[in-house]
Amino acid sequence: MTSYSRFCYHIFGEYLAPLRKYFLDVREDLQLAGLNFTLDEYLSMAIFTSLLTFAIENIVFSFMFGLFLPVPVAMLLSLLLAMSFSGTVFFLFYSYPVTLAKKRGEEIDKVLPFAVSYMSAIASGKVSPYYLFRTLADFKEYGIVAEECRNIARNIKMFGMNVSDAIKREAMRTPSKNFRELLWGINTTLTTGGDIRLYLQEKANTLMAEYRRKIRKYSQDLSLFTEIYLTLIITGSIFFTVLTSLMAATAGLEIVLIQAMIAFLFLPLISSVFLILMKIRSPVK
Repeated sequence: MTSYSRFCYHIFGEYLAPLRKYFLDVREDLQLAGLNFTLDEYLSMAIFTSLLTFAIENIVFSFMFGLFLPVPVAMLLSLLLAMSFSGTVFFLFYSYPVTLAKKRGEEIDKVLPFAVSYMSAIASGKVSPYYLFRTLADFKEYGIVAEECRNIARNIKMFGMNVSDAIKREAMRTPSKNFRELLWGINTTLTTGGDIRLYLQEKANTLMAEYRRKIRKYSQDLSLFTEIYLTLIITGSIFFTVLTSLMAATAGLEIVLIQAMIAFLFLPLISSVFLILMKIRSPVK
């Protein structure tokens, strides 16, 4: 609990009981997103921040509109805009955990094939499950996977949980479906006395095959988008520049400003959007 969440909870905590049943999905999303807030704390922050936004925006907009409009109209407009802004803030609070959980799940899936391959190599040494997770937790290159393995090792070592309970607890808290299935599979293999090395090896092969499929699909998509970019954006811009230059020479049109905007604003902006989209779609971490 941060000082801000503590302050908000101190104000609204006792009034949240009737609202909890409407935000049970947020409680699960908070766990999946790795946010260390209870549902009451998070709702308190959302409500307080929304009300604070409403009060500030209402005052600011009333003053701004009051300079140009009649007072009743200015107050009405400021009230409507302030309500819109505060509603947006509350919606952002509501959607942030699920968005963060989805992002964390994608980051896990990007490194999971390599993490499972490494786990398979460790398991070949007939080590204990605790050592398996503890060793993987030391590799920060595996990102959130290392963090969740560290949680399992911590629960076993510091809190005295048995291996099965520690694995099941983390399986219910991870935002990645693939990692959840992996943990459940590890737990089942351990409790039934199966060969954990063989299970991890098969799982690593399956995940690596899926990873290669995503790479091939991304390569095909990248080729398609590159052709679209070169054909429509680059060639189109060159054609437009040449055409407008000819028109300016024959009709005396002044289009230097338009051409400058195409060259120095439109092309860099479109190129940046293209790079961002390709980065988002990339299966590589």
